Amino acid sequence: MQNNEKLLVIAFVSIALLTISNVNADNSMMGGTSMMSNKSMSNEKMMGNTSGGGWGNNSTMMKGENMMMSNSKIDMSMASPVRGSADAKVTIVEFGDYQCPKCDQWFKNEEPTIKTNYIDTNKANLYFMDFPFLGADSPIAAQAAYCANDQGKYWRYHDYLYQNQGGIQSGWASASNLKSAAATMGLDTSQFNSCLDSGKYADRVSHNKAVGTSLGVQGTPAFFIIGPNGTTKEIDGPQPASTFSSVIDQLSTSAVPEFGPLVSIVLVIAIVSTIAVSKIRLKL
Repeated sequence: MQNNEKLLVIAFVSIALLTISNVNADNSMMGGTSMMSNKSMSNEKMMGNTSGGGWGNNSTMMKGENMMMSNSKIDMSMASPVRGSADAKVTIVEFGDYQCPKCDQWFKNEEPTIKTNYIDTNKANLYFMDFPFLGADSPIAAQAAYCANDQGKYWRYHDYLYQNQGGIQSGWASASNLKSAAATMGLDTSQFNSCLDSGKYADRVSHNKAVGTSLGVQGTPAFFIIGPNGTTKEIDGPQPASTFSSVIDQLSTSAVPEFGPLVSIVLVIAIVSTIAVSKIRLKL
């Protein structure tokens, strides 16, 4: 390498280091919220009408402040079995309560469209995570779904509960009625009843609720839509199927990772440096 080439490369590296220093200083002044880790990505929040305190009663979708979230922050180790293909490009994570009227509203009015257009076509899949907060029967109902899963009937039981939902704490989701539902569905009642009475899945349900709380979930339904590059968008409330379609379509086509400002600056400097050195060599 000629001396003038070396000097040019040194100059560009110095500029890059100075830029990095300035960006890091800005981040420190901002509390470091703009860069959490090399796995962080932008999370866009859309809020709507949900059941229970916390989300409020605003039925209008609102774009909330930008947040940084890593896909790894969503612990799905205790989630439901997957609905759809595990290899689908987009994952929908739903936090719900079986006694939640608006969860039932979304299940009956919006989910069928999402299932037909995305889940059944292997474009997206769905995981259900329990967020029981509407009364003592809510965690029992959640546990019952996992007891049904022991017999390979999780989603059938899940759907049955929403299809036959009653009033909050009206007794429709009591342990005895949950056992009757299992009998109606033709499950092995001895196995199911033993599972439910033992509280076998109490910790699993509590774990899922704790995960939701750690993500800021305050009411149900709450959804996290995860794209193929890890980008996560949150939708709060029983939003129309068109809202989900818009987000899923956007994430499906965003296969290229989003770079933060620091990485973008360094990448530009590297490209410019390469071009400049190449031109000098041609002149020489």
